[in-house]
Amino acid sequence: MATSQEELTPAEIPEPPNGSPLWYQQVIAPKLGYSTLRDWQVTLVCAMFNKEDVVCITPTGSGKSALLHIPLMAAKTANQRVLGMSVAPTKSLCDDQQSHIGKLQARAATDRGLKAVVIYSDSLCAASAKGRDLMQEISDDKWDLFILPPELLHSDEINKLIQNQTPGSSSKTARLDLVFVDECHLVREHGDDFRKAYFRIGQLRGRLDFKIPWVAVTATLPDSKITDAVLDSLGFEKGHYKTVIFCETIKLACSVAEFLESLVPADWEDRGKIIMPFYSLLSNDYRGVYIDAYRKGTTRVLVGTDTLTCGMDVVDIEDIIIIGLPPTPKRLSQQIGCAGRNGQPAQAVVYVPQRVRIRDGHNGAKKETKDDAYRNKLKQDKPELLHWFNASPESCPWSVFCGYYGDEYRLVSNCCVHHCPDAYDRCTEEIGKWVKALRKDTPPATATAETTDNTDQPTHHVIDKTVMYPAACRIIHQWVEKTWPMAQGEDTLTPAAAFLPEFLQERLCSQMHVVTNTKKLGELLPEWEYIKEHGRALVKVCKKVLRVFDDIWKERERGITIEKEAE
Repeated sequence: MATSQEELTPAEIPEPPNGSPLWYQQVIAPKLGYSTLRDWQVTLVCAMFNKEDVVCITPTGSGKSALLHIPLMAAKTANQRVLGMSVAPTKSLCDDQQSHIGKLQARAATDRGLKAVVIYSDSLCAASAKGRDLMQEISDDKWDLFILPPELLHSDEINKLIQNQTPGSSSKTARLDLVFVDECHLVREHGDDFRKAYFRIGQLRGRLDFKIPWVAVTATLPDSKITDAVLDSLGFEKGHYKTVIFCETIKLACSVAEFLESLVPADWEDRGKIIMPFYSLLSNDYRGVYIDAYRKGTTRVLVGTDTLTCGMDVVDIEDIIIIGLPPTPKRLSQQIGCAGRNGQPAQAVVYVPQRVRIRDGHNGAKKETKDDAYRNKLKQDKPELLHWFNASPESCPWSVFCGYYGDEYRLVSNCCVHHCPDAYDRCTEEIGKWVKALRKDTPPATATAETTDNTDQPTHHVIDKTVMYPAACRIIHQWVEKTWPMAQGEDTLTPAAAFLPEFLQERLCSQMHVVTNTKKLGELLPEWEYIKEHGRALVKVCKKVLRVFDDIWKERERGITIEKEAE
């Protein structure tokens, strides 16, 4: 085989596109002195590049400061004017301590090749005594980053700078590109009492261009109502990212929805509404309720059949996932076309059997294999689909669609995995992590009480009436609401209350600790006529609930033991 003697020199190797993950790793990381960037850092700075706000909760020393340095260096590298503002709260009221924290930040930025200055009352006075105006220097674009305490955010000097940042202002003042809030948990910790300036940090949002990304970092922010209070104070809005999953059959859609719901933490608010099935057998009232919840963001994931393409006018869907081979190219394009109708970035991922891929050679086999026969049949009946799943840079999926509809092919931005491979690489990596984690968590196929359903003796605590009983009632009620549409078949007029009446739900929840198998469930609910078809599923739900309650009992007992030891 002939080979070329010419080799590309490093200068001739094209750089990755600005803003791509590869660009941050290959171009920006070396400029900052990093050997490599961590995956989560790349993910977050890519979001910031797209003008998205970012909240980062990660341990001290794990690289939070990089989220300040990377976007500023990226802007400088792209030959753009750059200016970042870092608000550095401290627990101390002392100017010396505030300036010390600021100087540490400034030194770290300077060591990475950025021009940084600390702004506090003493530094402004000291510079003025030397004939310098630090705020004017910032306005004149002589600094890449300025660092200040919250108390100065509403000073006359900062007010003047911010006033010139107002959208539509004709001022030639350097424009802010980034607002960075360090130790953001202090916003709540001090904002409610004597340091009101902390609580007013978020008020800056209304005076700045809404396209400026805000970054809040901390190592100690709890995942609770305190977190929500901090983020609300800073003007962050929760991302209600919407996903649609298309399945070939109703049975598969229900299985996928049930599996995904099992991954949602048990203590999440509206847990039973985040992921919902959606298909033709469901009543119009049911579908209307959950389409409305989907628009509002209460429901984030809809799992269903092709019914989802009919009459669903939700424009802000970010992700489409298709499981199985669509019957026609038109159906495939319709399903993919549900994403990004608002003009925002979106993506579609299609999972099909590996046999749709054309592979070189036949591994020495002379006879036609089943996979060969499958592809030949597909080539004969649906050649466009075969081409779509065997695309290349020369004939990418978008070009296949253009050919199918008779349109002229033109390369578009964020076209496909062949022209924008970075997004595909991130997706593949993320999928690999989940596969590995799920395989690790899969229990061995041994005869256990969970699989044999032979446990007779109660092994759980009795449910208390104040906390556990109401929670159990809500969970069982949600299970009934989700299971009944699958159980009712064509009988769409009968309400869910007929499936498992409320008085049976209450009896089950009050004595759930005895439900160790379907036999015990039948003894507890002899009136329930659906136990043969749905008894196992209900027992499984009860066991999950009881395991959580058992953990609560253990924590309570541990607390009592500690109190006794203290006495």
